Amino acid sequence: MRCFIAISLPDERKAEISGIQERLKTAGADLSWTRLEGMHLTLRFLGDLEEKIISKIERSLDMAVDGITTFTLSVSGVGIFPDMRRPRVIWIGLNEDGSNLIKLHKGVGEELRKIGFPAEERRFTPHITLGRLRSKKNKDKLFGLIEEEKTAELGSFKVSEVHLIKS
Repeated sequence: MRCFIAISLPDERKAEISGIQERLKTAGADLSWTRLEGMHLTLRFLGDLEEKIISKIERSLDMAVDGITTFTLSVSGVGIFPDMRRPRVIWIGLNEDGSNLIKLHKGVGEELRKIGFPAEERRFTPHITLGRLRSKKNKDKLFGLIEEEKTAELGSFKVSEVHLIKS
């Protein structure tokens, strides 16, 4: 089963993010859009795993969250990964005034390394994936709409749980 560790978003934030998606869809660009129920902040993608390792991961997750208090994330800023010349992912950013999210991400990585998962090579950039580009069709129109939304502010939400998601 495919697994990852994530922070879920409340329905209100998902609805606001969906509004941004709907505006971006008017560009007619060729994207695979993230469904509302699939919106989350991935802390760590684990890949296809066997059931027998799940309990170890859950214990590691318990260790990683120990000492992390509830914190607030704000949803703001639309952008493109890796960049405008090689667009692949349209995202909306997540920001925190403090450092609990970074501590949580590091803690998850450290605990997973203890049970045999390799260190994450990519830099952690907190975001929600809005969609993935499949072609360059209407990309200039899409980029114009992204420019209009780049400073979008969609409120904030409290983070008090981390989930091991199996799909």
